[in-house]
Amino acid sequence: MGPDLARYGVRVVALSKDSVQAAAAHRQRDGLTLGLLADPELKVIRQYGVEHHKAVEFSTGSFTLFGMPLALLPSFKTMAIPTSLLVDEQGVIRWVDQTDDYRLRSSEARVLEAVAAAFDPVG
Repeated sequence: MGPDLARYGVRVVALSKDSVQAAAAHRQRDGLTLGLLADPELKVIRQYGVEHHKAVEFSTGSFTLFGMPLALLPSFKTMAIPTSLLVDEQGVIRWVDQTDDYRLRSSEARVLEAVAAAFDPVG
């Protein structure tokens, strides 16, 4: 969507709960050219109200036998709800698209429709 978004002067920035190091590795691994910001303490994520309290993470339990973990134990962890925000130059949120399914993101058509409705083309 880069060229279409550039017509409106829109810059894409992704916010992740990963550490700075993990975000940098993700950026390099996937060849990302957009801004990728790390928010491991979820400070910005909480400010936008997109904190997800019911995510389940499985981790190795503390029970081991001969140094081998015996089971995966579920635990709840806080993370971000997959959300697309369109924020203007003054920091006003102009559009929100959110899902509870971490595998889903806003469609290209929905994003471009929201950008066209919120902003005039540049130039």
